[in-house]
Amino acid sequence: MNSNATTLANSTTLSFIASCEQDTLYLAELLGPYLDNGDLVTLTGDLGAGKTMFARGLIRFLTGQPKLAITSPTYLLIQEYQGISANIVHADLYRLASPDELIEISFSELSEAAISIVEWADRYPQLGTAARFQIEFKNLNNLNPSSRHITITAEQTDLNAIHSQYEIYRFLAVHNWEDANRSLIAGDASGRRYERLTKGTNTSILMIAPPADTEAQNDTTNRYRRTAKLAMSLDAFIAVTQTLSEHGFSPPQLYGYDIKKGLIITEDLGTVQIFDDHGPIIERYETSVSFLDALHRSEIPEQIQIENGLFYKVPKYDIDALLVEVELFIDWYVPNFTSHKVSDIARAEFMEIWKCLLGPLQEHPHCWTLRDFHSPNILWLNERSGIKRVGLIDIQDTVLGHPAYDLASLLQDARLPISDNLELDLFQYYIQLRMKSDQNFDTNAFTESYAIYALQRVTKILGIFVRLNLRDKKPEYLKYIPNLIIYARRNLCHSSLSEYRTWLSKNCPSILFGNLNEDPSL
Repeated sequence: MNSNATTLANSTTLSFIASCEQDTLYLAELLGPYLDNGDLVTLTGDLGAGKTMFARGLIRFLTGQPKLAITSPTYLLIQEYQGISANIVHADLYRLASPDELIEISFSELSEAAISIVEWADRYPQLGTAARFQIEFKNLNNLNPSSRHITITAEQTDLNAIHSQYEIYRFLAVHNWEDANRSLIAGDASGRRYERLTKGTNTSILMIAPPADTEAQNDTTNRYRRTAKLAMSLDAFIAVTQTLSEHGFSPPQLYGYDIKKGLIITEDLGTVQIFDDHGPIIERYETSVSFLDALHRSEIPEQIQIENGLFYKVPKYDIDALLVEVELFIDWYVPNFTSHKVSDIARAEFMEIWKCLLGPLQEHPHCWTLRDFHSPNILWLNERSGIKRVGLIDIQDTVLGHPAYDLASLLQDARLPISDNLELDLFQYYIQLRMKSDQNFDTNAFTESYAIYALQRVTKILGIFVRLNLRDKKPEYLKYIPNLIIYARRNLCHSSLSEYRTWLSKNCPSILFGNLNEDPSL
């Protein structure tokens, strides 16, 4: 099935070329999720062009019964069905002699509390103005009676959504997954969406990550993403995944991708995690620490060839990126989650303190930093051995950063409380591994770097979680804030952070002394 969407941005119509019956049925299924009580779908066009086939596919989707017997209402005018979320009225006006016949059979009353699908709607033109979706069918090729031109007229928002789903269908068809069962997977805090594809005993993961609008130079979100060195398209994920695999690690294999459309199919690494209902599983955390040791010692290139001569350069996690992240704390957390106020002078002091803390660390040796190396993004691959058991997902934001950052991500997990004793044991285990391979490894310098980067990470996430609640309507992250404050207090015990501790005592003392059991007012 091909679609003509060249004028999608300026039009309220979207055209498709369906080359077979399956294409027509799939288009009907695409429409289904957007229909609700009171919605009207009108079907017009050539005799035998697929109107009834489309109606049957749509009704079967709406009822959740793929084999439901559906008789044509040509003689009865109307058939009714019980859908999953609404009643369904299927009408065929081919033999309509007069609009009065619709009144006689109470079509208006029936359709008010139902999803209405009307074939030959052009026999009663007034229906067109009330339709949410007007769909026209035309036969294309006498040699292929299943080939047809289908045009949908609707609101722009609906058309954009349908076109997006169509692009996914076409992408899946190219890679032989078009007939797979698609089930939504709980995603991360980003705008990406994940689905598990199941076909027989085979599974894979579909990631839907439309590229950011890099032309929107004045857009606040994109300015932040660029400064913070967050991935703007799938080329980052592809480059990082391929390279980690080449170096003997366990990211998901790539089965197919389209960078421009932001679609990728990967290996399904399963659902087994490094923790259970009792908390962290020590063996799995130790292996994760061993993975970090191996990653930090690896000589991985900064510039990676992707395809067709294209290269991706891993960005440096520089001072600008680190500072724009901590600024989220005073932009979102303090004004919206506490009763404190930060003056312009206090803001300038805050930024200067962080600049002095992070600036000197930029001279330390940097390595690949996955950035989100914590429990939600680590899957346990028990059938493999050694550090290959550490399955890696959500790695597209990888940067060249300080090795302390990923260790802090793992040992100060916002979603999973890590006790101070376990954190210390795993931290010392990492130090032992590094010293085995490098007798000159500076433990004191690394310990100070760890405290600073761990606090930087906690500080930015406090801002991010409040932003997710207020801007993105995702309140579920607020419950993790007490964990973050516990980690912040641990880090603030390090002597190098005394100046920042003083700043907090003046401008946001609840971080230092507040009751974690209280529910701060938003």
